[in-house]
Amino acid sequence: MDEPKDDLIAALRGFGGDALRDAWLFDEETHESVYVREDVERQVADVDVAEYLDNERYGYVTRRTFEELHYTEYNYTVRGFDAFTQFRTFVPDDDRRVGLIASFDPNGNYDFDDLDARLAEAVGTGDGLEVTGD
Repeated sequence: MDEPKDDLIAALRGFGGDALRDAWLFDEETHESVYVREDVERQVADVDVAEYLDNERYGYVTRRTFEELHYTEYNYTVRGFDAFTQFRTFVPDDDRRVGLIASFDPNGNYDFDDLDARLAEAVGTGDGLEVTGD
């Protein structure tokens, strides 16, 4: 792994500790697993991750829509599932953005504004954060 990704994982682990389940980076063409906890790896073995992340790419469209319709900037989305809580954001890198999906064990009383701030501090503009593909 490289330094920007190491910094990203350190920020996620600093926020969620052992509750961090997985983290995936994606852009408009490909995706990459940057962290998957061992028990979660077994659970997602039969999941079509590529298809799932294809759906997440719609976030590029909705992010643009939100930013055009609202007076404020879109930061992140949180989804609650019965087995985990999922966080999605986009890290700016010049004219493109790298998407990040991370999930945490449920019922953690998470402060996702804090996570958003940690990620911004860890990766800044996302310079050097490349999605190499799985």
